[in-house]
Amino acid sequence: MEEVVKTENHPNKKRKILGPIGRFVLKVVNWDIVGNLPDKKRIIIASAPHSSTFDAIYAYIVCLATDLKFYFLGSVSMFTRIVIPLPFKKNPDKLGIPHPFGKMQNKLLLEFGGIPVWRAKSTGVTQQVIDQLQSKDKFILYLTVEGEMKSNETIKTGFHYIGRALDATVVPTKIDYKNRRFELMDELVLTDSVDVDKNALMDRYHLVQGRNKIFYKPGEK
Repeated sequence: MEEVVKTENHPNKKRKILGPIGRFVLKVVNWDIVGNLPDKKRIIIASAPHSSTFDAIYAYIVCLATDLKFYFLGSVSMFTRIVIPLPFKKNPDKLGIPHPFGKMQNKLLLEFGGIPVWRAKSTGVTQQVIDQLQSKDKFILYLTVEGEMKSNETIKTGFHYIGRALDATVVPTKIDYKNRRFELMDELVLTDSVDVDKNALMDRYHLVQGRNKIFYKPGEK
């Protein structure tokens, strides 16, 4: 595995135990990290395709292996409950089963970089993320830009609005199961047009093979 170059502008987090473990796991599963992050203080890793819960596991291991701190989004339920999607639950922020160690779970996930989002809140998820990160001098935000794992052949536009609002650099990243690697690509320079940026980002992911699907641009399948 090539070492990702880190600078003082990046939120580094030296892990004496978990770092070597992360690098060892990547070597054992024959998974690699290709490319580097730009020397910027505010970065959005915009990843796709998102087709499996394994995507999050690999992203977690990559975070450990690089000795960087990532922020990631999660339903507020994930921070205090054993999350089991129950169809009779109307409130998406109360999915799962409460347990006595919810406060400990919340503390650990927040420490690792989790950002809890309320899906039933009047303030949209994108604005919640902006509110959480706008006071931070530097951050790396990991986003699965498709949002859901289903084959929707499109991406959500949160990366554009968050990037513009926080003056963050967007780094398109392939979750490439065919070549078994996370590929950090050249930064995407945001424009004033959300549609232009969305199409440019989808161009980067076209034909990338995820675990359970291949990403196709709309109309190219």
